[in-house]
Amino acid sequence: MWEAVFKIDKIDDNSLKAVTVKGTPLLIANIKGKIYATGLYCTHEQTDLSEGFIEKCNVICPAHFASFDIQTGHVVSGPEDESAPIDNLKSYPAKVENGMILVELP
Repeated sequence: MWEAVFKIDKIDDNSLKAVTVKGTPLLIANIKGKIYATGLYCTHEQTDLSEGFIEKCNVICPAHFASFDIQTGHVVSGPEDESAPIDNLKSYPAKVENGMILVELP
């Protein structure tokens, strides 16, 4: 089901924002005008990814620098100085209609 998140003008280009929709914590990313939605927390140690930064189309965790493809949620690189694999982020379809960001939640 598509859920309204917030108006597109509430997130700057090339930035990240945390939001909870219907009890689901989400990371909303605006990368070059395209909106993406993933789980909010790094799968390594549950760090809030909205406090991280964007590098190309990846979100970098501020704690241990794990990197995730914001388009798919897939792990690009694991935490610094650790070899154990980590899980991908859950990714959610997102779109903008009439100036409102919508995310499809299960």
